[in-house]
Amino acid sequence: MKKNIIFIASFCFILLSCQDVLDKQDLTAVNETDVWNDIQLATAYISNIYNDNLPDWSSAEASQSDESQGGSSYMYGQLTENSIDYWPYSQLREINILLKNIDEGTLLQEDKNKLKGEALFFRAYRYFEMMKRYGGVPLILVPQERNDDLLVSRSSTSDTFKQIITDLNDAINYLPAVSSTSGNNNGRVHKGTAMALKGRILLYWASPQFDPKQLSTDRWQEAYKSNLEAIEQLEKDGYGLYESFENIWFNKMNKEVIFVTRYERPIKTHNWAAATRPLDVSQNATGANWPILEMINSFPMKDGKSIDDPASVYTYDNGYYWKDRDPRFQATIAYNGCLWELQPIGTGRIQWTFSGAESNNPTRTGFYTRKAVDISQNATEASLGDTDWIEIRFAEVLLNFAEAANKTGRIEEAYDALKKIRDRAKIEPGVDEMYGLKQGMNMSEMHNAILLERKIELAYESKRYWDLRRNRLFETLLNGTRRHGVDITRTVSQSEWNLLLNKSSSEVIEELNNNYTNYFVHTEKEMDTQFDIDWKENYYFFAIPSDHLQLNSNLEQTKGWPGGTFDPLL
Repeated sequence: MKKNIIFIASFCFILLSCQDVLDKQDLTAVNETDVWNDIQLATAYISNIYNDNLPDWSSAEASQSDESQGGSSYMYGQLTENSIDYWPYSQLREINILLKNIDEGTLLQEDKNKLKGEALFFRAYRYFEMMKRYGGVPLILVPQERNDDLLVSRSSTSDTFKQIITDLNDAINYLPAVSSTSGNNNGRVHKGTAMALKGRILLYWASPQFDPKQLSTDRWQEAYKSNLEAIEQLEKDGYGLYESFENIWFNKMNKEVIFVTRYERPIKTHNWAAATRPLDVSQNATGANWPILEMINSFPMKDGKSIDDPASVYTYDNGYYWKDRDPRFQATIAYNGCLWELQPIGTGRIQWTFSGAESNNPTRTGFYTRKAVDISQNATEASLGDTDWIEIRFAEVLLNFAEAANKTGRIEEAYDALKKIRDRAKIEPGVDEMYGLKQGMNMSEMHNAILLERKIELAYESKRYWDLRRNRLFETLLNGTRRHGVDITRTVSQSEWNLLLNKSSSEVIEELNNNYTNYFVHTEKEMDTQFDIDWKENYYFFAIPSDHLQLNSNLEQTKGWPGGTFDPLL
């Protein structure tokens, strides 16, 4: 055990007031015994665990799927043994220090339980993040000392999974239930958070990544039970679907937020929005989350039916692709000629993506992502973003439940969950009140409907890549294909264009809604210009990087990679 424990105090400002702690003594050298006897010091320690283990904003996953362009090493089969290095054992050590020592102190039992629950939650979360990449990994559950055997072998994937669920069950027992409307709902994990994470993990465990032949029906039953219990607990505590899909990201700590990373300028910021916005109204980052045409075409019409469904009451026109679409389209996608009132221009700003309209690094696909991009922020504020990252929201819990319900033969319960999500999205219910869902779907059809709903509802939330991976769908859906965008050409003369621009923004929008094709022509183009998508089967469980193998001679390499002997399916 270290004689002194190092704290990063700045993060405490976000999760709790650290003033009293900072007034007590120099936190760069606190005696370890003091920490477990002082609730403020112990809370500062767990705050540091939050800081080191919370998930973050990321645009990488969008490019590694059918949401955005890019992700070449994944999509073209170019990964090596050293490409994926996710090995957070230093963070796990800090968690294990708390779990080993917390009961030795004089804190109130209620405080000990909460701190243990939070630590166990993050240990489970970290091991799950490793398991979904590599399968089984070394399970280190106590802080190692120099005289310990440090060459720990990989545990089987089954044993890794069991330990994760054990930690989460303990966390659920220790953590308090927190009402969504209470002051305690401040970003700390609570009982409902742990139950939601458990439901997600059991969904993965039941999915084809870990059970390719789908022989274990018990896994789906456990996933169903766990997600149902999570929904019941969360609803009891006041959580649920937030009324505005568009504003989930802007109204902080609303009732849909289950597992969240809090941000507060200038203490803790990110540049996700800056990288996602057009560079003309941004700075210091660019080029993330450009939607591809296949993503554009995934959104249904306002009645919930697909764009090529002849039963839809709306006729899709690919010249006016934004018209009469699922309302989530307008909240997710920015396109040529849409009203997108980003600062510093603000009111009346129209987004143009046609050739020549943007002077700085224009979108290559013809589209931008507008989800979670706060229009009230100027370029500087966007580069120091303070929008919270929501890792789990209630809609995902409903979708996890729907998937498990369907796989256990409870198709009507899956229908009910999808209807709730589509109702919140403001899709028209129709005379049959099916919100565009096909009646009488079998299990396979319903599974595909759920995956599509996840693709739309959770777009650009770092979920689609993992959905494709856990369902082993890269080869069947994407291999041999190429992603697409559009080149947009203005077809009118400069004088005619000036006449349009002299109108008010509302008049411009109305004119485009009626006569867009008089002004522009779209040409489809390939975004994967050199190669077809070529995802490799062994990517479902990545290789352990050579640095870790060299440091630990007892580590086995994953099967499917050079020298691999470890079977991640056991």
